[in-house]
Amino acid sequence: MHTKHALMVVGLLGFAGLALSLYLTVAPNPGFCDITSFVSCDRVLTSPYARLLGIPTSLYGAAWFAATSTAAFLPVERRAVLGFIKGWSVLGLVGVGALVYVELVLINAVCLLCTVAHMLAILVAATTFLFIR
Repeated sequence: MHTKHALMVVGLLGFAGLALSLYLTVAPNPGFCDITSFVSCDRVLTSPYARLLGIPTSLYGAAWFAATSTAAFLPVERRAVLGFIKGWSVLGLVGVGALVYVELVLINAVCLLCTVAHMLAILVAATTFLFIR
């Protein structure tokens, strides 16, 4: 895949993640994803860990995805953008790791929609490191 196409994929993944994260911020209790006591968006999104410094963690995700898609589509000097996206992807992977730890170990529940957002961030990182040179 050419770098230009990879940046487009990263930007589109960023838009998808932004939309999902904003949805989780404004509609934080989607009942359709409460399947069991373990697979429960409600348990995760209403836990004490759903906010950091009083701000919903999904809003941090929205900011990460917004910056990702903006950087991918910016018509600026390519080397700076590529460096930013690579570093930003590492930060995203660290955040995903921390959030999955909180879900599995501290809350003992998994939010399906959060997992989709995590997968989008992982796909951004994978696309970045595999196809962007």
